[in-house]
Amino acid sequence: MKSFFDSTPPALNPEDIVLTFTGKKGSELSLPPRVVITFDRGSLNSLLKHSQTTTIDAWKSFRTMYKVEGKQTIITKSSAGGPNIATLVEELSSFGVTEFILLGYCGGIDGKIRIGDVLLVNGAIREEGTSYHYLSDTNKFIYTDWFETWEYTLTMPGFYKGIVWSCDALYRETQKKIKKYKKRGIVAVEMEVASFYAVCKFKKLKGIAFLVVSDVFNNGKWTPGFFAEDFKQGFDRLSYFIMQNVIV
Repeated sequence: MKSFFDSTPPALNPEDIVLTFTGKKGSELSLPPRVVITFDRGSLNSLLKHSQTTTIDAWKSFRTMYKVEGKQTIITKSSAGGPNIATLVEELSSFGVTEFILLGYCGGIDGKIRIGDVLLVNGAIREEGTSYHYLSDTNKFIYTDWFETWEYTLTMPGFYKGIVWSCDALYRETQKKIKKYKKRGIVAVEMEVASFYAVCKFKKLKGIAFLVVSDVFNNGKWTPGFFAEDFKQGFDRLSYFIMQNVIV
């Protein structure tokens, strides 16, 4: 894919956007160093239910964020898609966040991982657009630099590692491509990780993605598991891990 990378400064800075839409001073918008990001209200509510949080008032008019009491971690939600997660990382990092933990979902394509498994993502195939604005390197793959810190999770039941296929055209995830990427060792498909890792790399931030397998593609058949008990147990497993080991 053609690179859209330009090393010159942006015309629009994220801090200017936040200051404009909140009407606050920079000192009022200061954030702790770590954030946990979800993509849906159910995941967000689950994390909030198991922790004592307060809404960060200064950000209220622009983004809803929750500070975990007694911790240096905030919890928030992003809209789906690479451009949205990249925008959120840009904005939060402008006010102090340096460590980003993504909690999301993916569709298994390798025939081995099952609904409810938790995937620690070490890299992604860049079949989206946002990452090509952040990196001059047009290599098809992008990897996180923070993987080793979290590799111990692979000793836990139901946790696996793998490279995902990031595709931001949901209804163009074709059977032909699924077969191709399966042969190359790709384990799942989702929409955001390549963009997420690209902006983190560009801005020298720490980023890691944990994804729960919500559905699978196998032998030409799609099996949804969004309401299955295995999926619920997998999400509960990841939520417990987040609460015990990520929110610090």
